[in-house]
Amino acid sequence: MFHGNPVHGSAGNITPYPRKIVYLTLNAVSNYIRAPTRPDFIAHRDFTPIETVPDDALTQLDRQPRQTAE
Repeated sequence: MFHGNPVHGSAGNITPYPRKIVYLTLNAVSNYIRAPTRPDFIAHRDFTPIETVPDDALTQLDRQPRQTAE
């Protein structure tokens, strides 16, 4: 995890591999957007609180059988 400012200051990608950046800004539910000015894909309108999961949630998910496309 890192501060969001490096996303805006990163140099162009000079490798032959694609670079993807996903960043999340998390706020208290009480700090929701009251007058949205950005599109939904940038500033989402779902202010449902994040639910905690067990510490091993990703391990458990990885152990589930994989579904294959038919």
